[in-house]
Amino acid sequence: MVSLSKISNMGLWKKVLEQSSDHRRTRISNGPFDVSIEEMGKTQRWERTQWAPEAAEEFNQKLMVWGAKVNAAMPGSIAAHGIGGSRLARSIRNTYYYEFGEIYRLGFSFAREGIFIHKGVGRGYVMSGDIVVKLSKSLGFNRRPKPWFNPVVQSYMAELEDIILSYTHTAVINSTRIYIR
Repeated sequence: MVSLSKISNMGLWKKVLEQSSDHRRTRISNGPFDVSIEEMGKTQRWERTQWAPEAAEEFNQKLMVWGAKVNAAMPGSIAAHGIGGSRLARSIRNTYYYEFGEIYRLGFSFAREGIFIHKGVGRGYVMSGDIVVKLSKSLGFNRRPKPWFNPVVQSYMAELEDIILSYTHTAVINSTRIYIR
């Protein structure tokens, strides 16, 4: 604990660094950035795959096509924001998780630098709450958030909802972990 007299003598960047150093690893998440399709129990998912395996396969294919469309739109968003290099665009991958032969969670993984670019942090710039704070002593503030991920996913969420609703009406889409926060 730092006394009030010491706080008044410290620079702003030191205070922010002390407060955020313990939580730095948890603030910038590595993902996964995913959407889960949740139901009250696993019985409904199991019954669907037992009684209509071809419908489950068609559902899986539609989800994979949706994921490929979103994945294909990401490099365009990266280029539109002027993000240099192609490492980030090449690193984007779709992830699918199965239960009883049916996809119940789908998401995206990419290089960790994508999170920093999206938030506008790194090398002397950190998140403090919901704002970017500069820690370095150099002049100017040249880091700006470049939201390349969230708008693309958000534009395709209605289509995902239609795919899931056409397959089952008992599922709930949990999209709390898909966005970079």
